[in-house]
Amino acid sequence: MFGIGHLPLDWVRRELINRLEPVGKGNGWREERTGLQKREFIDTRRHWFTGTVTHLTEDGVNVLNLVEGSEVIVESPTCAFEPFTVHYAETFIVPAAVGAYTIRPHGAAAGMECATIKAFVRT
Repeated sequence: MFGIGHLPLDWVRRELINRLEPVGKGNGWREERTGLQKREFIDTRRHWFTGTVTHLTEDGVNVLNLVEGSEVIVESPTCAFEPFTVHYAETFIVPAAVGAYTIRPHGAAAGMECATIKAFVRT
């Protein structure tokens, strides 16, 4: 059976269709790789959370989008930047120099599950 063009369907499912892969979890959060092809130079991760979650830039720029929840607040534990609010479907960038930063549900979303998708260059 064929998938796309003359590519076998099992290869198409394995290599081209978005696969979610759990990466980690903890108290009130979980992270999953969203299935970009291994040959891509970027990686994407979806983070689900109900409380404060710490992220690390790992010496690379992070580009995030709020994909679930009405509002979150992004903060720096070291005061590298002023806290800012992000609303549903908004995109924000965290420079590599920031290092650690946190994201937590805020306003009407406080205590509810929110999710971001984060893209970064693979190392």
